[in-house]
This record gives sequence, C-alpha cells and structure tokens, in this order.
Amino acid sequence: MKKAEIRKIVLAQRTQLAEKEFLERSQRVIETLTSLLTPGKTIASFKAIPHRNEISLDSLEGNFAFPRVTSAAEGTMEMVLAAEFANSDWGIPEPVGGTVVKPTDFDIVLLPLLTFDLNGNRVGYGKGFYDRYLALCRPDCLKIGISLFDPVDLIEEVESHDIPLDIAICPAKLYDFR
Repeated sequence: MKKAEIRKIVLAQRTQLAEKEFLERSQRVIETLTSLLTPGKTIASFKAIPHRNEISLDSLEGNFAFPRVTSAAEGTMEMVLAAEFANSDWGIPEPVGGTVVKPTDFDIVLLPLLTFDLNGNRVGYGKGFYDRYLALCRPDCLKIGISLFDPVDLIEEVESHDIPLDIAICPAKLYDFR
C-alpha cells in the first residue's frame, strides 16, 4: 500500500478506538518502552496530540527533550529541554523557552507514528519533520517508533530520504530491525 492510503486507514482506526481499548494499548506500549530506557541516556521524546489519539509518554521518568518547529515552510524542528508547553498553530504541544539540545547529543529518539512495515519503514503525518531531524543525529542514535497498531506488510513508496526505525513498539510486540 502507498503511504497516503495507509495514513487514511490508520487515522480512521485510531479515531474509532474506544477509550478503554486506547488506554489498554497505550499501557502495553509504555510497559515495553520503559524496559528499553536506561538511566543516563539523552532522549528526544514527543508530547501526544490528544485529539489525534496519540500515546502519551508523560508517565515516563527521565530528562526528555521535545520537538519545536523552527520553520513550518522548510519542515524543520529542534529538540528542547523544557518544563512549559503551549499548543502550536497545529494544536501540537511545543516547548516554551528551554534549552536546545544538539541532534548529535541524542542516544535515543522516540518517534510518534501511525504505523510501520516489517522492514522498519514508517508512516507518520507526511510532513517529513522527523526524517529531516533524524538525518542530523548520530548513526548510532536508536530510533524507536511507537504505534497503537500492528505493522503493515509493506510500504510501497519508500524514498531515499526516509529513515527507517531501529525498533518499533506496538501493543502486541516489539520489533527489532537492527
């Protein structure tokens, strides 16, 4: 399937999840993710977009940096250590103030995504912000995708700038692509 088709299907599935099912799936993902995060690692995370039924990582312990768009036109962002957040024009919680962390400082980047395939390719919202950011990270930076759903078999249109996952976590299983 093509990314646009996958995106449409998974967004519909996400919005149709009953609250109980959403919370159960989220909890299973968080439990698996927690077992991977060791103290002392520099981690880029994300704030969930509530109206998009994204998994909230707020219960995780640690010192996390969060994305802030630097140019919507260019599709670029930075990661920021911050305690305060405000919604962007897109309704995405972004850091207010804080300290910018260099992409090369991260050991782990946690990626919101809609789904992934059995090769570790991801489908997000289609703007390319994370691909651009991941290209700036160290080669050994662990890229962990978080999904409410099992993978699709194959994403047909993988492009040269698409950066695959090292690990994907969904409620049923952890997939290691390394």
